[in-house]
Amino acid sequence: MLKMRLAILVILSTVAFASAGREQLLACLDEFPPYQVLSEPPIGEHVSALRQLGTELALEVEFVTEPNFNHCLKRLQQGSADVIAGILDREERRDYLHLLPMRHDTAYIFATRPDAAPINSYEDLHDRLIGVTEKVYYFEQFDQDESLQKVALNDVHLTYKLLLAGRVDTVISSLENLTAIYASDPELKDKILIQPFTHELNRVVYFGFSKHSIHAARLEQIRPKVEAAFAAGRFEAAIHQFAADHPQYYQVKPHKK
Repeated sequence: MLKMRLAILVILSTVAFASAGREQLLACLDEFPPYQVLSEPPIGEHVSALRQLGTELALEVEFVTEPNFNHCLKRLQQGSADVIAGILDREERRDYLHLLPMRHDTAYIFATRPDAAPINSYEDLHDRLIGVTEKVYYFEQFDQDESLQKVALNDVHLTYKLLLAGRVDTVISSLENLTAIYASDPELKDKILIQPFTHELNRVVYFGFSKHSIHAARLEQIRPKVEAAFAAGRFEAAIHQFAADHPQYYQVKPHKK
């Protein structure tokens, strides 16, 4: 009987150790196709990258959802979520986040109605009313240019609604944002035109780890694993696989001259 009890204790200890070795990593998401789609289960570029992150760190990724990006940031400030994907490096974010590399950034495009004058260069943006999304950092010249006329809204989809309504002249967004809109309503391809001028970016997009996360104490072990996966392109490979599996989000390419 004693031997049986000891055997049971050994088994239970082994199971407990295995469970502890697969801790939870809680990621915060808001609806932002094609990066984050709050289906069940969630899908998207960021979701695929987060799942790959869990694989790299031997952690079980779970998700909590919020109505917008700022609510997710508040969770990270409070430590009620561990990580967020798709963060740019900003000094104020370093107060509460550890930034670990995820992927290289993509281009921004300018979209207009088909009857608009062409935008072939940055100078063509002057005298245009430009729809922008609040809390989004585009590129320094654009962000700091007070001579440009900008209308800020809290959702990129609202900026496109203003464009279609004739209330702004052009919208700046990532290509992925517009392709998701095209996928949801293919008829919009005849109503929204991608202009020749685009801005290619040379910067990194990060995972933001909360400094209040239970995992923050192991940052010295976590960082080299994430950096190695970034250098090997494994997060970008996960993103590309999502794109291959969901072509409805990637139907349009920028027009080049």
